[in-house]
Amino acid sequence: MPERPRLQASPRAVRGRAVKRLRRSGVIPANLVTPNQPSTTVQVDERELATLVRAGADGRLLDLECDGETEAVLFDAYELDAITDRLLHATFRRVDLTKPVSVEVAIEFQGTAPAAAVMGVTVIQALTSLEVEALPTEIPSALVADISGLEVPGDEVVVSDLRAVDGAYTPAGDPAETVVAVHVLRAQAEDVEEEEIDLDEVEIEPGEEGEVAEAPPEEPAPA
Repeated sequence: MPERPRLQASPRAVRGRAVKRLRRSGVIPANLVTPNQPSTTVQVDERELATLVRAGADGRLLDLECDGETEAVLFDAYELDAITDRLLHATFRRVDLTKPVSVEVAIEFQGTAPAAAVMGVTVIQALTSLEVEALPTEIPSALVADISGLEVPGDEVVVSDLRAVDGAYTPAGDPAETVVAVHVLRAQAEDVEEEEIDLDEVEIEPGEEGEVAEAPPEEPAPA
């Protein structure tokens, strides 16, 4: 397992609307959540937190240093400003290192899909992350999908085909769920359907089902 990231925190007395002043000074408000107990308000440096976010540390275990003590906590979530994309808040969770937790782990591609170079088909990624269950110390940093075998429509990689970069996990959902698959492009599929039902190109020979019989000529009426 890679070395656990570290983050410095300090107690936070500022709450409510006053946290805007913290953010303007480069400090991000955060909460340290303990199951079945009130959460603890803390604050962290914006640059340090941003570095962890860019490294994909959310959803993983980190060492949080606060008031002279260091403890392993789960970087549970972070919030971004929808306009500026700057950090607004973070949540850390105390966990039992001996019990599995549920977290989202990012999925990465490995290799090149031959189908990507074929006209008329496309490779579509159905999942970008996967919810897994793992011990806090065994949470994978990423899951890998090998797409080198995707050649024709119908080929796919499913959850059970994924492998962890590190650590160990159990999928929280269906192991047969599709992660990435090869599909026929919609326009291509519609062209094929039209060709199959194009009646203008169908020649009907005499006697074939569907032939419209001509009515016999009328006989002249008797004088």
